[in-house]
Amino acid sequence: MSVFVGRIIEKITDKGFPNEKYKIKKLKTISGNVHAVIVKIDDENSEMLVAISILQDKTKFKSLK
Repeated sequence: MSVFVGRIIEKITDKGFPNEKYKIKKLKTISGNVHAVIVKIDDENSEMLVAISILQDKTKFKSLK
């Protein structure tokens, strides 16, 4: 999955909970590694910082558009 700012992604859960949708808000470099700041679609105030490698793991996230 290619990571672009503004892309909608979905977190895949296997415990019977509904999948959560996130939007990539911005990219950030920390100690030479690129991370993405993502926000929930329904709650624009909550931000999470995740590594790009986590977003590219097809068992954890999938790209919607």
